[in-house]
Amino acid sequence: MSRGWWLLASGAALLLGGCEAGTLADESIAATESATATSQPTESATSPTAAAPAAATGSTTSPATSGRPTGTATAAALGSETWTVVQTVDGDTVDVLSSSGFLERIRVIGIDTPEQGQCGFEEAADALARLVDGQAITLVAGARDDRDRYGRLLRYLDVGTVDAGLELIRAGHAIARYDSRDGYGRHPREDVYVAADADSLDVCDVAPAPAPTVSAPVPVAPAAADVRVFRNCAELNTVYPGGVARTGVTGNSVSGSLRPFGITPHFDDALYAANTARDGDKDGIACEK
Repeated sequence: MSRGWWLLASGAALLLGGCEAGTLADESIAATESATATSQPTESATSPTAAAPAAATGSTTSPATSGRPTGTATAAALGSETWTVVQTVDGDTVDVLSSSGFLERIRVIGIDTPEQGQCGFEEAADALARLVDGQAITLVAGARDDRDRYGRLLRYLDVGTVDAGLELIRAGHAIARYDSRDGYGRHPREDVYVAADADSLDVCDVAPAPAPTVSAPVPVAPAAADVRVFRNCAELNTVYPGGVARTGVTGNSVSGSLRPFGITPHFDDALYAANTARDGDKDGIACEK
């Protein structure tokens, strides 16, 4: 081979080698770019998602109504509902149920009765129960506050025309309290309550009646010519525990409903007539029990 041909062959070999190297380099670069593209997240993956809405600060779910709700009735409902006493808690507190199913605990306005364990507690609770248990009653507003610190609704309890709170005061089971004299504000029936309290004698302040000197089961009634007028029910009941009734009365009438006597009264027309002012509900029995 001549020197010229050898140089031409060498140049061709170098040219072919350069092309192959370029091709391999291009393939390597393409592979690298492909791997890099695969390892990078797409735009949709790296875009931030929308922030979750903030949690609600209040619940629209109504509170449970099982048990004894406190203050379930609205002001409008309180004025339009028909209420029935379902339980007497003590001498000045009752639970009432409305015709629509609202349950409220009522604290009677303007009175106070003995607490549990004190003299007169059972008597006051029993007296209130006889007046209102199972009865349709009217709740009458009148206190400075609508509810007390325990959440009880403050109302008068009227059974027909009978004011239950006033009857407890007259019978010596309650005193007039929680009014303008002790910082609770004046209420519409305050003057009547205070006057009744001054005219009544607390059952726990009454001295026990002396033991009878005869074996008769009940004290002998005064003679017709010497009919006694008692100052209040507490005084009358020390002599006649069941009160004094007209002849022919067969039971204790509460809002038109005849109930059995708690304690059988003494029947004496003249004595009843002399003490008819003590018959607050005009059922023919003065100071019934």
